[in-house]
Amino acid sequence: MLTHVQKRKLLKFFVPSIKAHPNWPVIISEGDSWFSFPEHDNTIDHLDEFADRKISLLRLEASGDRALRIIGGKQKMRLAKYLRRFGVQALLFSGGGNDIVGADLLPLLNQHQEGMSWQGCINEETTRARFERLRSAYLDLVHLRNENQPDCKIYLHSYDRAIPSGEFVRAWGFKIGPWMKNNLEFKGIMDPGDQRRIIHELLRRFDEMIRRLAVDHANVIHVQTMGTLSENEWNDELHPTAGGFRKIAEKFRSELKKQFPATF
Repeated sequence: MLTHVQKRKLLKFFVPSIKAHPNWPVIISEGDSWFSFPEHDNTIDHLDEFADRKISLLRLEASGDRALRIIGGKQKMRLAKYLRRFGVQALLFSGGGNDIVGADLLPLLNQHQEGMSWQGCINEETTRARFERLRSAYLDLVHLRNENQPDCKIYLHSYDRAIPSGEFVRAWGFKIGPWMKNNLEFKGIMDPGDQRRIIHELLRRFDEMIRRLAVDHANVIHVQTMGTLSENEWNDELHPTAGGFRKIAEKFRSELKKQFPATF
């Protein structure tokens, strides 16, 4: 028998829900492991619980996905089709973390040299190019929404101040990660304080990019998750604990309540 989460991933349950409950919010979630973390309840799991499951929800997210991969090719076309076909009212999107502080972190770093500041350890040319690609991808997402379901609100977030601890995830019987500390040390960046400052600066820039996107475009909401988690609410380098994810979900809930006050 399929679990509730498994049903949320299938059109054959999403479509009947829309027809049977026309007053329920119609929501799609897309993105990375902040929406699909397998080891304990994640952001979307908690939001579904907050709504007492009285939402028509289609879950498209996948652990390890990148924003640059999602907003392109087959995934982009699939999302456009679903937005247009089902009258989606809210699109919850989580992407960018893997693109900047995940497995693709290494090119954003310079080799550490004696006397180099932590700022100098950031390869500004590569970092600017990566962020420009991310910004263009997010603009594509906004334009895709505008063309297919302009009244749909897009909810974006910008993660939190991750800690390069070297902690990995144990999922499906495998060790996954780490992503940060190993890459920083590969570049000779050994000081834990500098490691944190570099990661936090990259995430600060991402947060600013998302904030500006929301300011510049109608029906784009920046869910301010930066500064939510305490140090003991990180499960590993990239993911919150179950309690941490609940706090992140509460930030989404506060914004969704403005659009769907009877549900959230």
